[in-house]
Amino acid sequence: MGYGMIVRDADGFVLGGSGSFKETVIDIEWVELIAFEESVKVAGDLNISKAVFESDCASLVNKIKKRGMDITILGQCMDKACMKLDNFIFG
Repeated sequence: MGYGMIVRDADGFVLGGSGSFKETVIDIEWVELIAFEESVKVAGDLNISKAVFESDCASLVNKIKKRGMDITILGQCMDKACMKLDNFIFG
């Protein structure tokens, strides 16, 4: 699996990014979760306090919007990842 992310400012200027490959085969939702966790980590490492996170994975976005209600393992891992969002201001 492979994933990547780009961090840009409001003008589209690239501030940083990250990506990786892992020798494993897993479901796409898990890959998207890993990429989401890494994007939150990168934004934190860059000391970004105001952020907009985007994803092209509708099921991931729906799980984030309905966090706390999904009792699956993936849902619980998503809840844990979303706790780190409390450090950001969304605008």
